[in-house]
Amino acid sequence: MENNIIKSWNKNALEWIKVIDNADIESRKFTNKTILELIGNSPAIKILDVGCGEGWLTRSLGDMGKFVVGLDAIPKLLENAEKKGQGAYYQMSYEEIILGNPIAEAPFDAAVFNFCLYQREGLSQLLRQVKKSLTENGYIAIQTLHPFFLLQNDLGYKSQWINDSWKGLPGNFTDGHSWYARTFESWISVFKKAGLQLHQLQEVTNDDHKPISVIFILSE
Repeated sequence: MENNIIKSWNKNALEWIKVIDNADIESRKFTNKTILELIGNSPAIKILDVGCGEGWLTRSLGDMGKFVVGLDAIPKLLENAEKKGQGAYYQMSYEEIILGNPIAEAPFDAAVFNFCLYQREGLSQLLRQVKKSLTENGYIAIQTLHPFFLLQNDLGYKSQWINDSWKGLPGNFTDGHSWYARTFESWISVFKKAGLQLHQLQEVTNDDHKPISVIFILSE
């Protein structure tokens, strides 16, 4: 599954950069603001941005006085991030993290996954390995689509595979990969298997008070 995800992102990297640069995703004005406030206002100084993409979060946290390291598996996204400056960037896949390969510049005060966890298998192992790269009181922040998404799309409230990751987004994307949508119960199960506890949960809503995303703050 990870290979299909990487293939899709390699093919669509330049289109994704254009969409992000143009601020074309309407919901991002809510989700970006919330994750920045949560991480930016926390005492964490050295932060790992896992699945950093074209680097907007790495740069934005850097502007807030944080030292941020971005990881991603997609070369074109990392090239764009490096060109725009602010932060240090390294190419690394989730599979490499799960295998225990060392994460550059560890340890960190916090690690953040912002809309970048698509897989069903291996997620607990990934989180467990990332936790090893944190300081004693470090935390993990995950922002993902709110499970209400399932009901909004008449899919039934159960964890399930969604066929096209690009569906519904602006831009000329092709060959979308499948991604695994989880219920709250499924997420909590993943965290428990990773040896993590839910410290904080924040639901992000739009101007109509409809849920868009959820942010989990996790620690041991």
